[in-house]
Amino acid sequence: MLDADLATTASVMARHAALWDAQEFDKAERLARAGVGRFPADRNVRTALAHALLMQGRYREGFRENELREHRLKAPPQQLTQPEWDGPLAGRSILVWGEQGIGDELMMFRYIRTLRELGAARITVTCWPQSIRAFQQIGADLVVGRFGSVEVPRHDCWISALSIPYRLGLDLRDISGAPYLFAEPWKGGGIGLVERGRPENPRDAERSTPHGLLQESVPQGRLLEPDGDVYDALTRLAGLDLLITVDTAWAHMAGALGVPCWVLLPFRQLDWRWGRAGTTTPWYDSLRLFRQRQPGDWAGVIDEVRAQLKGLIF
Repeated sequence: MLDADLATTASVMARHAALWDAQEFDKAERLARAGVGRFPADRNVRTALAHALLMQGRYREGFRENELREHRLKAPPQQLTQPEWDGPLAGRSILVWGEQGIGDELMMFRYIRTLRELGAARITVTCWPQSIRAFQQIGADLVVGRFGSVEVPRHDCWISALSIPYRLGLDLRDISGAPYLFAEPWKGGGIGLVERGRPENPRDAERSTPHGLLQESVPQGRLLEPDGDVYDALTRLAGLDLLITVDTAWAHMAGALGVPCWVLLPFRQLDWRWGRAGTTTPWYDSLRLFRQRQPGDWAGVIDEVRAQLKGLIF
């Protein structure tokens, strides 16, 4: 470890990002641990360590470190007089505050039913407004949008969505990839394609394929574009034989439904939830992962997809 790498929090984060983009996740973890030793109160360095642990499947420690993430510390419920959930839930009411993107909420709201099984008397969920209809089937008593003025009843406690695995004490072996959402499918079948994510996402330049590449390479597929809310998207997905998508909320929707889905992953800025290697994810049984072998190599990923499509009939 070079002393210059640990001179400031900015140098720690810059070096960590470089190691992450080189997929040297074990080195990124060692750097982040050293950074935490030097700057124990810095939430960005602690979050960097959390992501390095989560990438390597060390979920129990990773989710604990992730409790210092900015999204949790700045969540509006921090201003409530009710405490954050930490302890028995039986007979108590709880507010689950959605955070980050639609895909993050889709991934974490699988645990709403678990909260009910633990005895929660009333569960209120806040989420992206376009997800309200989709999440009305997950077992919450009330689902409301979390932007603007949010009116929710008083609760005994609250929790941010990405804190649920930590509070449940989950490790890698505890994750289930079974589907947990349902939508009445549109007829049609076939292959759906999603070649780009939202351009506002800071990772979009890495995660999105060049315009037209996926459609040209899989001409039997049809592009899916946002149209309506998340439940409308779920109904479109539920009728497909296969979805081929970049790393967007569409992948989470397919996995939550149990629809076969091939996810095209970048080399740089790889998200921790897909793990460091392999073609599967514990989070969704129906997903298969196709990874870039070097930065920017979408052509290689597409060649692999086309090879796997040969002989399949839809």
